[in-house]
Amino acid sequence: MTTTPHLLPALVTAFGQDGALDLVSCRRLFARAATLDVEAHFVAGTTGEFVTLSDDERLAVIGAAVDEIGPQHVFAHVGAASEHAAVRLAMRAHELGARRFAAITPYYTAVPRAALVDYYTGLRRALDGCELFAYVFPDRTGLDISPEDLAAVVVAAGLDGVKVSVPGVDYVGRLVDALPAGAVVYSGNDALLPEVVEAGGAGVVSGVMQAGPEPFLRQAEALRRGDVAAALAVRPDVDALVGVYGPNLAATKARLVAEGLLASSAVRVPHVSRPATDPVPEPPAVVQA
Repeated sequence: MTTTPHLLPALVTAFGQDGALDLVSCRRLFARAATLDVEAHFVAGTTGEFVTLSDDERLAVIGAAVDEIGPQHVFAHVGAASEHAAVRLAMRAHELGARRFAAITPYYTAVPRAALVDYYTGLRRALDGCELFAYVFPDRTGLDISPEDLAAVVVAAGLDGVKVSVPGVDYVGRLVDALPAGAVVYSGNDALLPEVVEAGGAGVVSGVMQAGPEPFLRQAEALRRGDVAAALAVRPDVDALVGVYGPNLAATKARLVAEGLLASSAVRVPHVSRPATDPVPEPPAVVQA
C-alpha cells in the first residue's frame, strides 16, 4: 500500500463493438494498471458502468482485476439497489478473491437512514474481516444524506470508510470531522487532490487517471513530501486531462484504444459521442512502480 495521499484509479469496463463484455481487453487494461504505484484500483463502479452489467459480467470483471492486479490493490464495487442483491454479489466476489470492497448506497427508491444502516450491516456481516467502504453519489442515486448522518451510518455498520462523489471539498471536511479517528474518506474530485488532503481526506478515486497517470502521480508524491507548492504547480497538467476525459467515458476509452489497451471504445451507458474531429491528446509518459 502507498502512503497518503492515496490515488485510486477508477477503471473502465471494456466492451466490443457489439456491446459484449471484452474480458481480454479488461485484462490488458488491468495488467497495465498493476504497474502503477497507487493504493488500489476501483473496479466495476460508476466509471466501470456497473449499472449496465449483469451479475455474472460484473463478477467476471472483478475476478479478472483480482487476478491481474492482486486482491490488495483492488476495490471491488458490489453496491446494488437492495441489500439482498449487494450481499449476494459481495459473497461471490469474495469467493473470487476480493478482499477490499465498496458499495454504493441503494438507489431508485427512497432509503430511510435505518434501512441504510441495515444495508451496510448486512454487507459487513457477509464480509467479516474485509475492508468495506460506503460509496455516496447523490446526483446518481437520489440519496442526499448529510455528512453527520452518514458518519452515524458508518459507525453503526462498522465500516472502514467512505468514498464520496460530491462537488467541492466541504462535504469531505465535515465528514472527516464527524467520523471517529481511523475512518478513511476518499473523494471523487480527482482535480482537487491538494484540497481533499487539506480537508482531511485520504486521497481521490479518479476515472481520469487511467488516461494519463503521470501528473496525478507527481502531484501525490509532492504532497507526500509536504511540498504543496509543487503539487499545485502540477495542476495545469491535471486540469488539462480532466478537461478532456472527466467525466467522458467515450473519450477515455478512445485514449485507451489509441494506447492499444482496449480493442473498442464502445460505451453501454447513454452518452454523447465525442465529435470525430475532436483530437484525443497524447498522454504524458507513465511513471511505473
